[in-house]
Amino acid sequence: MPETTIAGDVNADGEFSIADVVLLQKWLLAVPDTKLADWKAADLCEDNKLNVFDMCLMRRKLVNG
Repeated sequence: MPETTIAGDVNADGEFSIADVVLLQKWLLAVPDTKLADWKAADLCEDNKLNVFDMCLMRRKLVNG
């Protein structure tokens, strides 16, 4: 896991991108064998839960930059 967490970087590749949004969406839909490398990076609501609200914030962050 990276020492510095990038908000939204759930696949831990060092950048936040559409790949992270797709991965979280698959995880939320319980697609088999979907693993999040850094689930805390997706917790944009900072409530220690991952849900559709975090997904909405990730999409907004992606669109707005």
